[in-house]
Amino acid sequence: MSYFQMLRSAQNDALEPPAVSAAWAFAALALLLLWQFLTVHYNRSGNWTALFLTGRTYEMPPQLVAGTYRFSGAGYDGEMYRYVAHDLLMQHGYARYMDGPAPRYRRLLVPALAFLLAGGREAWIDAAYIAVIALFVFAGAYWLSRWAVLMGAHPAWALGFLLVPATLISMDRMTVDVALAAFTVAFAVYWRTGAGWKLFVTLLLACLVRETALLLVAGVSLFELLHRRLPRALLWASSALPMFAWYFFLGRIFHAKTRFGAPVWFANKLGPGLFYHLLRPPRYPLPPALETVARFADALTLAAILLASILAILLVLRNRPIAPLTISGLLFAALVFALTARAYWIDVNGYARVLSPLLILVALPAIARETRHAFPWWLALVPSIVVDLRLALQFTSQIQGVLRGLLRLG
Repeated sequence: MSYFQMLRSAQNDALEPPAVSAAWAFAALALLLLWQFLTVHYNRSGNWTALFLTGRTYEMPPQLVAGTYRFSGAGYDGEMYRYVAHDLLMQHGYARYMDGPAPRYRRLLVPALAFLLAGGREAWIDAAYIAVIALFVFAGAYWLSRWAVLMGAHPAWALGFLLVPATLISMDRMTVDVALAAFTVAFAVYWRTGAGWKLFVTLLLACLVRETALLLVAGVSLFELLHRRLPRALLWASSALPMFAWYFFLGRIFHAKTRFGAPVWFANKLGPGLFYHLLRPPRYPLPPALETVARFADALTLAAILLASILAILLVLRNRPIAPLTISGLLFAALVFALTARAYWIDVNGYARVLSPLLILVALPAIARETRHAFPWWLALVPSIVVDLRLALQFTSQIQGVLRGLLRLG
């Protein structure tokens, strides 16, 4: 009997059928769509393109100007991935309107799925993109529910996927990170159940979401190497080959600034990074009391990321046997200390979504009650809760707008 067959035979999926998990995932999806409908209707004049958070700093492709809801300022990453989806085949020259065409096109999967779902029809791509984000929320919630069932917990844990920082940011700004968050949960589920080919496909697709998925591939590959299974390690590592082939192709078209092949935001000079803003959080043009709250919340959020990193290290040091999940968690913790650029740690929307896999990989053993030898299980949920509370401050005006609109109806 193979390794994966032994794992599969050890599972008792009959505890709760997949249909139950799907029902809870539909509940999560319904809550997501309800919120998006309410905030678009009451805060954005019913214009769903507002979810891409398109700003006025960058010039827009003329074909997309009409009907696009625009905000003052620089906007956010979602507007750039929207351009990729509209010009996936690079025929319209939208790359010149992007802040960095190479890294935007590298994160291919979500824009490509939107393009395919729309059948390449320009008028349908925005709706298709929003639908793809929603589908990844459903998938992530479903996989989280299956993980909970496997661990003997309630399938309603599916709703917890709505509280992953990457989910909150993606539902509001159409960033691609919710897809990697979903694949991170799938990574855990398929490893635990021994579904080898599903795990391979998960890793392959995750690498096409964004480059940090390589830490998931590295986790399972290093696990195999620790057990002296070189052929299996090479097999898992090969799941990243399509990503590297795509990067090579883009490298012939675009010339992104890198240091030793790594993006400039990563391969920075040595510095305090997170610790700098932990001790000196950024200032805001707010009244003194509100600024104090915002700065304290920023410091607390960075402390939560630091706590998650420490917990990931403890899971490796004190929990046995070591699993791919804990190895990948350790690698994401190392990423926290490797991101030394001060500017990277200013905006919670930036680091919280990129490091959501770290928060997930720390929290999943807590759901399974597998942290008892390292720390209390509830402590693993604290970093995500703290980050969510900081993100909640950004939703205050939207929530107020929705409440005012609903009260007018009453």
